[in-house]
Amino acid sequence: MEEINRIQKCFCGFVEGGLKAHDIDQVLDLLAEDVIGIGMGSQGIIGCREDMRLFLLRARRNMSGMKTKIRYENMQTRYYGDDYANICATVVVTTMTGEQSRKSRIGQCASMRKIEEEWKINMLQAAPLSLNVQEIEAYPFSFAEDEIEKYRRQEKFSDFMRKDLIATYKIDLETGKFEDYVPTKRRSISVKSGDDYESEIFGVINRIVDEETRINFIKTFSVANLIKSYRLGQTEINLDYESVRPDGESLWVRNSVHLFQDMGGRVKSYLHLFDIDRQKRREIRLIQKAELDLATCIYNKETTRKKIESAVQLYSIPSTGAFFMIDLDFFKQINDTYGHAKGDYVIQQIANILKEYFRSEDIIGRLGGDEFCVFYTGKNNYEVIARKAEQICEAARNIYSAKGRTLKTSISVGIARRVGNETFDELYRKADQALFVRKAKKGRDGFTIYSHDSNS
Repeated sequence: MEEINRIQKCFCGFVEGGLKAHDIDQVLDLLAEDVIGIGMGSQGIIGCREDMRLFLLRARRNMSGMKTKIRYENMQTRYYGDDYANICATVVVTTMTGEQSRKSRIGQCASMRKIEEEWKINMLQAAPLSLNVQEIEAYPFSFAEDEIEKYRRQEKFSDFMRKDLIATYKIDLETGKFEDYVPTKRRSISVKSGDDYESEIFGVINRIVDEETRINFIKTFSVANLIKSYRLGQTEINLDYESVRPDGESLWVRNSVHLFQDMGGRVKSYLHLFDIDRQKRREIRLIQKAELDLATCIYNKETTRKKIESAVQLYSIPSTGAFFMIDLDFFKQINDTYGHAKGDYVIQQIANILKEYFRSEDIIGRLGGDEFCVFYTGKNNYEVIARKAEQICEAARNIYSAKGRTLKTSISVGIARRVGNETFDELYRKADQALFVRKAKKGRDGFTIYSHDSNS
């Protein structure tokens, strides 16, 4: 019986410390370090004592000028052995502001464990029992309303998400206004209740993302689209994007929107902003490792083919696109004369030359050994293509060793300009024929552009 009394004292101390005494230290002292609260806070979940502290600070501000009475109904306690217990009760909360009085009925449950002979709450769950939305709002805890049940059904926030949460925003989509804002210690968009959602969010997005991401973001997270998505049965929308600060520092961010309808029938949402930079960059590195030739950091053979095949379909205009096939001349002699380490150095420098003289939207790949190729995605008029070929041939004659000695290097280039809807294989065949003509008939260290006359 003594332990039951101690368990109930802990439970009541938590409720009354938060609602009547507003003694945050008293409340925190009753909680385990890893406490989890469901149905509490604007985001519907609290993941640690620090979250609870911030939550109670806000609740205390919201309770300014209020008097509170508390009554417990149907309190039930389960004591398991020496160290664990559960308790639940209906908490009847009456708040008074001046002459106005409002009553809320809250289902409050807690799981407890004994830590150093003291009972501590390690899990809390709260759910409104009132049918009147106004009554719920009188209760200082900002419950997630119907979201509580949704969180029970769906996967709960992972430890990763809680740890990397930047901020949570509550939006009334019917008015397009923010209702609440819960930041963490990270930098986030600061808003106030009543601020216009689209003006604030889209204004920032316009400054920190590229145009393609901006268009996609605005289309996805507009008030009209969020309401439409909810009407169609969609309750969760996620978008990952890279944001760039004015100082040039970039950060990968995830916008996660949870859509729901409150007890008054209004469509609302929680917008959770997560820092996923470490996770995203790890994913990018893995993709790059699979796609890139590790020696040169350009696309490997398989990826090159896939990228060019896609580009050929995308750039359907016949006057767009040209296929460059590049061979390093006398590569075996370089290896035999200077060693394989120097040969690897030359290969890397050729790759660097191609990256310097071609654009980021062009596709540059290593086919293997001393063979490279480039799919140029711009206008393929003869003068432009010839000038590009001359530039890379000239640059390849001026590769210097680390000690400043010039290596006698050169490249041979075969080029196939698109004249119709050629496939990768057709462009490859034509460029290979032009390269053969360059080497066999015209001499190395130069380029040949494919034509029916010169390659027949």
